[in-house]
Amino acid sequence: MFDFLMKDLKILWRDRSELLIIFLMPFVLMTILGFALSGVMSGSPGEIKIDVAVVEEDQPEEGLQQFNEVVSNQSIPAQAQEGLMQAAQQLNPNALIKKLISEELADIVTLTELTEEEANQQLSEQEVDTVLLIPEDFSYDTLQNMLLGEEVTSTITIRKGEHAHFESDIFQNIMEQFTNTMTVESAVAKVSGRAESLDVEIESFVQEETVTDRDPVSSMEYYTIGMAVMFAFFICATMASKAYTEVNQQVVDRMMLTGIHPIYFLLGKGAAVIIMAFVQINILFILSTFILQSFQPFSLSIWLTSLLVTLCYATTIGAIGSLLVALTIRSGSNSISDAFASGFVSVLALLGGSFIPTDGFPAIFQTIGNWTPNGMALRSYMLVNQGLPIDSIVPYLFSLLSITVVIFSISVLIFPQRRSK
Repeated sequence: MFDFLMKDLKILWRDRSELLIIFLMPFVLMTILGFALSGVMSGSPGEIKIDVAVVEEDQPEEGLQQFNEVVSNQSIPAQAQEGLMQAAQQLNPNALIKKLISEELADIVTLTELTEEEANQQLSEQEVDTVLLIPEDFSYDTLQNMLLGEEVTSTITIRKGEHAHFESDIFQNIMEQFTNTMTVESAVAKVSGRAESLDVEIESFVQEETVTDRDPVSSMEYYTIGMAVMFAFFICATMASKAYTEVNQQVVDRMMLTGIHPIYFLLGKGAAVIIMAFVQINILFILSTFILQSFQPFSLSIWLTSLLVTLCYATTIGAIGSLLVALTIRSGSNSISDAFASGFVSVLALLGGSFIPTDGFPAIFQTIGNWTPNGMALRSYMLVNQGLPIDSIVPYLFSLLSITVVIFSISVLIFPQRRSK
């Protein structure tokens, strides 16, 4: 197998154009993306503006008057009736919502009161990001539930614009937090007998969090990792292309005539891909560290753990390369490796997060991305770069090695065991 390995490494070394693609192209791309998209991972989300259309079907004054009439008819002392009426005045849910949006969120939310028809039209025309519908009898029903314990519910409706998922989700989270806080505070006030106004505080929804003492991942670090795990796939396609050339030159047939087991040919290809992928990824990390000043401050333990991740990922890449080689020789065509390099790699890169973080993707795509080899490697590198212990990446490494075993086993089954006719 060693002779095949050296042969494949020499073939790759002589093809300087392929080497430029393998080593130079990812460095160029990660530099461009790292500088151009520096705000993506910098922790400063930029200015957020949410255009909200409010559809007001509630009549808060009439609702308060209705509530007072109900309280007046209750068989309770006059002092208790007066206390409930004062509490209703101070716990006015409609007024609290308007105060929250117009005062607490004035920096990010632009509020417009419209009819339901106008709001839906502007939402479809992308003139507003979301619609807040306050239903009829909202104040009356809510006060009954909060102060009298009546099983009456009134639901605020939020309609999201298809063009503004991010802004709509932020607004929905704020409103959910507001209603949860209002419910808890009113329950406490009711139980304790206090009729105090609610002081609802909304936590900051744009914040920077890190579980270690290292800085958050920068855009340069992110795209260094993203391009490294993506361009490793191209080594597989290159090796499969070289195998196709050897098929045309009848190298495989001559090898089988000598009595050498075909598995050594496949192992040599896979081992060459592993070495090239390992070298490629480490070169990119070294260039990014010393030229672009990424992955600072330097930590020996982080680098050693990164080497372990690289070795496991390179092994998976070697298995994928073996599969492409086996498919290419079995089919006698170079179309498989071409299709892999021209299309499938881009899909894997997108799902795995090489181009943009997948946090904003639908859940199904995030799940698929988490099971792609490049997605597992990218997340492992991110965790390692943040200084997390090796225990946090063991599941990813185990999954990568499991995928390696499965893919290489399939490669052995597919690879022809005798001369092609």
